[in-house]
Amino acid sequence: MQEKFDIKFKGYDRAQVDEYILNLTKNYERSLAAQRDRIESMKAEIAAKEKLLQEYISRKESITNSITQAVEKAKQIEYTAKVRYALEGERLAMFSSKWVRYCESMTNAVDKALLQKGKEYVEAAKKQMEQGLSTDLDLGAYLGEAAEIYETEKGRLAAIKKA
Repeated sequence: MQEKFDIKFKGYDRAQVDEYILNLTKNYERSLAAQRDRIESMKAEIAAKEKLLQEYISRKESITNSITQAVEKAKQIEYTAKVRYALEGERLAMFSSKWVRYCESMTNAVDKALLQKGKEYVEAAKKQMEQGLSTDLDLGAYLGEAAEIYETEKGRLAAIKKA
């Protein structure tokens, strides 16, 4: 800002110079106050954004933990169901064995053809049950779709944690 002052005896007019300096000082103070206000409002905005970010980080960790726990619980439920299925198969096999022994002990009282048909029926049921158990409880294939989802999600969450 260039200002031209009147020339007086031995220099510039002091009143004009003083007024000019006073105006410059007032402008500077107004500008400084506006900048301080802006800085304070930006600091408040940053604090609010940081708080929001911390909330999101907390939610992310909570969601990650929930998903991990859900997948682990699903694996436990699946394993428990397979064990129960296998135990029930064993129980049925023992029951059929007892039934066959009972029928054999009653051979004198029972028609031999009927006994043979009963044995064949029990053997066919036993084979079907064994096939079902071997198919359903194939431990090599235990890690099915739920396990794949679990592993995929586990890897994704590990990558997020590193970032």
